Amino acid sequence: MRRIAAAIAVAVALAAAGCGDALSGVGDFSSDFVHGDRTSTSVTVADTGPVLQITGITGAVWVNDGLDLTASGNRDVLLRDIWARSDGQSSYIQSGRAEIAMALPGVEVPTLMPSSVTHISSQLVFDPQTALLEASTSAAFGYWSGEPYVKPRSEGQLMVLRVGLATSEEAAQFSDISVFNVEGGRELAWVNGGYVYQLFCRTGVIEEACLAVADSFQPLTLLTMLDAPAPAGG
Repeated sequence: MRRIAAAIAVAVALAAAGCGDALSGVGDFSSDFVHGDRTSTSVTVADTGPVLQITGITGAVWVNDGLDLTASGNRDVLLRDIWARSDGQSSYIQSGRAEIAMALPGVEVPTLMPSSVTHISSQLVFDPQTALLEASTSAAFGYWSGEPYVKPRSEGQLMVLRVGLATSEEAAQFSDISVFNVEGGRELAWVNGGYVYQLFCRTGVIEEACLAVADSFQPLTLLTMLDAPAPAGG
């Protein structure tokens, strides 16, 4: 299990640093976004029971899995094509799991989630000025109790994962999990495999449950492979 740093910061510190809303932009639609086909993950993880109110992600609907521009097998081509389907202004572009796994090799996601989550949204985050991935937050995942964007985030979005490229300072600061009290809940931060992970759990998801989710991360590529359709005629 990942070790947990002793230091716990408060939301005021984040606000004073200019971080603003921890969820700003997460889950925003571009004006011309069209939903792709939806898929459900099939990885098997034991249910952790009613005490922590978390469960395996089996059955969760990944709302963007119909989006897949990975056929070229080339990361640069993939990022160019994903940016081309944006409106050229929004940083957050809806993206499927396979796309994110190719864009961010080795990136991990949790295999546990709050038990009331039913849908997962996923996005790559670009710098509109350069059309390249944003370094500080390169991908974002929203965990929703129901259809995404139907309810206000404060009601429907129970958990948010943001992933960026870790700086050397972040690698030193977040070698263990650090827990921050932020507006609306708590945020966990740590560095692993060159990425900095920021996991926001909304008030109502207890800290022990959020820590259990943080300890359940597995490569996104693995989950994508598990959900790949079986070969025809097999």
